[in-house]
Amino acid sequence: MLSRVLLPVLLAVTACMQSSALAQQPAPQAVRAMVAVEPAVVELGAVEPGSRNPARFVLRNLTNQILIVKEAVPNCKCTDITPVAGKSIAIGGTLALDASLKAPRAPGEKEAKVTIVFEGQVPPVTATIKGDVQLPVLADPPFCDALKENVRGVVKLKSKDGAPFRVLLSGGKEPTYLGFDPAKDAPRAEYTLLWDLSGKSCEQMPIWWFVFTDHPGCPSIPLRVRDECTGSKHDMARFQRFWWVKDQLADAQHASVGKPSEVSIDLEHYNPPAKGQVTDPRYRDVKSVRSLTPTVTATLVSVTPQGVDSAAIIVRLEPVAGAAGPIEGELEIVTATGSGRVPFTMIAQTAGGSK
Repeated sequence: MLSRVLLPVLLAVTACMQSSALAQQPAPQAVRAMVAVEPAVVELGAVEPGSRNPARFVLRNLTNQILIVKEAVPNCKCTDITPVAGKSIAIGGTLALDASLKAPRAPGEKEAKVTIVFEGQVPPVTATIKGDVQLPVLADPPFCDALKENVRGVVKLKSKDGAPFRVLLSGGKEPTYLGFDPAKDAPRAEYTLLWDLSGKSCEQMPIWWFVFTDHPGCPSIPLRVRDECTGSKHDMARFQRFWWVKDQLADAQHASVGKPSEVSIDLEHYNPPAKGQVTDPRYRDVKSVRSLTPTVTATLVSVTPQGVDSAAIIVRLEPVAGAAGPIEGELEIVTATGSGRVPFTMIAQTAGGSK
């Protein structure tokens, strides 16, 4: 009986003690920033594919001591920065950090970060660059979401200049429109297309769904296929040969017999198991480049090393006699450590300029 009476009392006392202890705990104090990044984010807005876009940040010392920059590390090879390691920032002073973002060749939003680390017990800070890669014909969304067994979807196309255009091919075949009949309707400045990847095995799943148009500034629109088989599972041989082409795309635009197109391909070192360490420098010793598509020939023009972890490859692409219209294919790049493939697009023109 006594226990029945005491139990509620004990519970009430315990709860009161706990609430009192919580009330006595001091509120956490906000950590005062030691370095300000001005601005923290540079919004570039719309940028062109493959373009290099400058951005300037200012690092401001908010402490009462001189700060020394230990290192500044971009999270992407698409970002170049001015050397700031070893430089000091006076008390209340500033240090400029110039950076540039190289936009990928495919449309969509791009973000890159630079982490700045300081000597001593100073927390690192981050500078961010954002850009929206846009083609003259906008795609919404700029990808095909084929995740979680989704095999169909739609994409809306719209010319930025408002000019009407025609869709030549979509996914390697005649386009499937929603709300438009090319046999009856005049060309428009915007369309809604259906994409369909049904029936594709993991090995057959393409990494791009290409849309070709007759818009003079936009011969092709690469839509990235987002699928389990086109992500980390794609091109597993990159681990053995120690390189990959991050953009996985070469756009030859328009070309004709006697008037080839030159494309630049960034071959990047790849060795995550060794935390990026170059264990076999022969990875960028390019032996050959060839087109796996019979209607296009490929000629290796040059290989230019970039630092120790990349190389810029220039390849000349030319359609063969009789080829005309949209072409999508693959290039095979062979180096001393192995071979890999890179998708490419081209609209082949005849001598008179027709497609």
